[in-house]
Amino acid sequence: MLKPEDEKLAIRIGEGLLRGGFRVATVETTAGGLISARLLSIPGASRWFERGIVAYSEKSKIDALGGVGINPKVLKKHGSVSPAVVEMLVENFCKIVGADFGVAESGLAGPKTSQRSKKSVGNVFIAIKTPNGVISEDAYFDGTRLEIMQKITRCALEMLSEAITRFEDNDS
Repeated sequence: MLKPEDEKLAIRIGEGLLRGGFRVATVETTAGGLISARLLSIPGASRWFERGIVAYSEKSKIDALGGVGINPKVLKKHGSVSPAVVEMLVENFCKIVGADFGVAESGLAGPKTSQRSKKSVGNVFIAIKTPNGVISEDAYFDGTRLEIMQKITRCALEMLSEAITRFEDNDS
């Protein structure tokens, strides 16, 4: 069940997208589909939600057919949990599916850190694509695996909502 503040946030996102005639796409890794689920819990989401993908494996991030199609050299150089990778994930996927706005995230939810990463559990990068470009931020969340996933979802949706509002303000 959605908390009232989460429902209001998702409604605000949908209303902003609808006002501009925009569509949104999601690329989730650590959140595992929770971002899409929050957005799709709003009646009428089909008018502004294009599609989402859970690109959990490295292959799904690279594979252009049914995946995101990012450059494997960037993935190898920076690692999955990096601004370069989340920015590329959201840019590529939005281009593939024709979405105006997008959100991508990658992080470590634990309970243990990956042997391939020097990042700690709770470290996450979130990227938002707007018609004017891509922004990304890093964050750190503590808690259980599920709590970290939920905090990533909340943060990503807040960033998306702020980006839509800024775009509307600058576009008027």
